[in-house]
Amino acid sequence: MKKNKIITGIDIGTTKIAVIICEIENNKNINIIGFGHSTSNGLRKGIVEDIDETSKSISQALKQAEDQAEIDIESAYVGITGAHVKGINCTGAITIANNEYRDPAGEKISNKNIKKVLEHAQAINLSPDRKILHTLSKEFKVDNRPNIKNPEGLSGHRLEANVHLVTIARNIEKDLETCLNRVGINFDGFILEPLASAYSVLDIDERNLGTALIDIGGGTTDVIVYYNNSILHTGAVPLGGANITNDIAHGIRCPLDKAESIKCEYGIAKESLALDEKNISITGKNGRNDLEISQKDIAKIIEPRMKEIFIMAKNEISNTEHDDNLTFGIVITGGGSKLKHIEDLASDIFQQDIKLGQPHSINGINDIITNPRYATTIGLIKYALENKNSFFENESVNKSFATKMKNNLEKFINYLNIK
Repeated sequence: MKKNKIITGIDIGTTKIAVIICEIENNKNINIIGFGHSTSNGLRKGIVEDIDETSKSISQALKQAEDQAEIDIESAYVGITGAHVKGINCTGAITIANNEYRDPAGEKISNKNIKKVLEHAQAINLSPDRKILHTLSKEFKVDNRPNIKNPEGLSGHRLEANVHLVTIARNIEKDLETCLNRVGINFDGFILEPLASAYSVLDIDERNLGTALIDIGGGTTDVIVYYNNSILHTGAVPLGGANITNDIAHGIRCPLDKAESIKCEYGIAKESLALDEKNISITGKNGRNDLEISQKDIAKIIEPRMKEIFIMAKNEISNTEHDDNLTFGIVITGGGSKLKHIEDLASDIFQQDIKLGQPHSINGINDIITNPRYATTIGLIKYALENKNSFFENESVNKSFATKMKNNLEKFINYLNIK
């Protein structure tokens, strides 16, 4: 009897680490069998600043997921984001010629031709400290026929590829690898986090007819723009929910954990929609007087920062050629999207249709599959599954016994260190 495939995704964020273990039935049905999360320590804006603390945070979330799934995990797909991520649109072209005789109708385009033209599109000058993470094909052109998604088998003389390249800093990727090695996990591949979120939240019509996805995380806000089922732009804003929490802590002089709970319980994105009744009690610290504040007082702090995030995201979206032709407008997801009346503020700024996006087409724990906070985590699985041709050929199933033993030993040692 054929065993179902097991896929693991690890979302390493600024404020949380989330691990999801899924069983794949019939290569399409996704069932969550294990989930774990922990507070993220050792990271800032998606970038590792403390290897030990980050490793411990990953280990805690991983153990929760493994215990729930009742299996040990050896490898995972890992999300990556941050201001170091850069997207660029590039073009490559080749002549299709299989022999000396030139057929007036052209030659049939093979998979080898497609790989070659994509290699040409990747031939850009990158500094040694950067690498290409994803080559996302937008469309192909065969002779004078544009907007072709799959040219294999078509006939022509010239093949052109328009692609969106995502590049990252090598040292930041290496630091994440080091943390994974500390907990005995090999990585199946790094996946751009807004790309994962898009696979989790957007449907095919939204990708085809035009949508900008804004994923508000703890340390960064990621932006990805789709049109004609192609990625036109990817970008990251170096602000997120943690900045709002900090603003509240400074504004009302309270600890960060208290500021976070106030944001989640009373926070509202638009001051004009907030209540003016002073019914929020703040206990003074170190002899300071207690405070009674209103929801409007909190909104006065939140709205300017939220406006700043949206304006920066709007600037990212304006870098695309179809920014004024997004049929489905703006979709907002991520933990920051749970802020009350956030769609009202977004509507004022973007002047487009606004929708709050949550994961879909996955089975499992209700608190996870309907929570936009875990859109990226779920999307890692969905992206890996739908792009298995580029990922699964290097599956960790073929790892040597020695490698497996090394990973298990490192994991065991790390569990002992965090107890």
